[in-house]
Amino acid sequence: MIETDAPPLWDATEGENADAANAAATKAISAMIKAGERRRVLTVLDRWQPTDILALFMRLRSKHARRLLEWLPDEAGIGILSELDPRLRALLVEEKTKAKFRKLIGNLDQDRALALLEGLPHDYALDIVTGDPNEAALREALETDDDMAAAHMLRGILTAREDGTVGEVIAEIRARSDQIDRLERVYVIDAQQTLKGCVRLRDLLLNDDDTPIAQVMEQNAVVVTAETDQEDVLALAKKKRIHNIAVVDAAGRLIGGITPRGLRRIAREEAEEDMLLMGGVSPDATAFDRPLQIVRRRLPWILGGLIGSSIAATVIGSYEQALAEAAILASFIPVVMSTAGNVGIQASTMSIQAIGNGMSLRGDFLPRLGREMLAAVMNGLLVGSVVGALVLLASMLFPIPSPLYLALTCLFAILLVTILAATLGTLVPFVLKALKFDPAVATGIFITTTNDVFGVLVFFTVASVFYL
Repeated sequence: MIETDAPPLWDATEGENADAANAAATKAISAMIKAGERRRVLTVLDRWQPTDILALFMRLRSKHARRLLEWLPDEAGIGILSELDPRLRALLVEEKTKAKFRKLIGNLDQDRALALLEGLPHDYALDIVTGDPNEAALREALETDDDMAAAHMLRGILTAREDGTVGEVIAEIRARSDQIDRLERVYVIDAQQTLKGCVRLRDLLLNDDDTPIAQVMEQNAVVVTAETDQEDVLALAKKKRIHNIAVVDAAGRLIGGITPRGLRRIAREEAEEDMLLMGGVSPDATAFDRPLQIVRRRLPWILGGLIGSSIAATVIGSYEQALAEAAILASFIPVVMSTAGNVGIQASTMSIQAIGNGMSLRGDFLPRLGREMLAAVMNGLLVGSVVGALVLLASMLFPIPSPLYLALTCLFAILLVTILAATLGTLVPFVLKALKFDPAVATGIFITTTNDVFGVLVFFTVASVFYL
């Protein structure tokens, strides 16, 4: 038996002392596991917080983590598995623990079971649910497209029967208060699960317990189908300013609901997807991608940027004679390209935000385009004036041919490039949205390379007029 002066504890604070203490605790627990001291390990961990046990799992060697998982009681095992990083879950839950995992899944309600299964490799999760009483429903949910409303809905939502009373609904709310995230309304169904309407929480509180639900029910419940795209779900929630949306099947039967937590998850996923697209990365990319996956998911975007850069280089090459006559023009190519890229990304980002808030080409688009172009004129004049002033200042220190005309070239070129970039950045996301493409594709490589090409073309055209 391994004896210690005191049972190891986990230090949840930060700093060198905490790291040293936790390293010692991990070493002590590992020694107990290696010695097969199951009862002693469970006695020690019974005093720990679940988050501390989770942190211990992250430090243990995989074989010790597997054994500890086998030793943990079902309730503790469920808590740990539901919090573990998806890749670590897959590492822990191998063939020798599969039977225990099935037992844990069987002890969970359908929504919690799905939340756990979705973090596992797809084929493995399908294998786990084999023989489960809810196998058909779990398999259907696991096969659902991640971008659909069904992937974000809760199936065990609170409902009211059309022939029930206010008191019955309030009693159900009290009984399930620990499961409710944020309650705005309760959906009303009939005996066939058909959605008939909804009751607002305010109406439940303002009426007597024996008031029939049908008397206080509203029939205009906001609904989506299971196949509705998650982006449309989020846009609908913003438009209606609601935090709960009912999900129905083709026959109008209520099959679940999207809660505030589900809407937050959709918003987070959409933001992450837009961020990846804007950075020229596939939305399927993760921090755990293997080298070949990284290449496959990023190479198309890199090649796209290469094509755009090649076109810009071709445009520059076509003005070889102009560069030979005034080599100083080459110094301002990066300035023009950088300005065009920055303005285009700023304008397109604001357009994507506007689209996310429900704006379309038929809405406030023209006033928005006008505001962006007016701002572009002001920014272009200011930035162009600064660059022109710097050219004139530099001409006092260095010999620059025709500095005044070069300054005017920079001023007008930057002004035109800024207006063009703002126009494209504002317009392209709305056009892509109308064509059923993700507007986030407009930013990053697409806008940058497009503005590079047009920026260089505008710059040399202006230079041909004013300077050459």
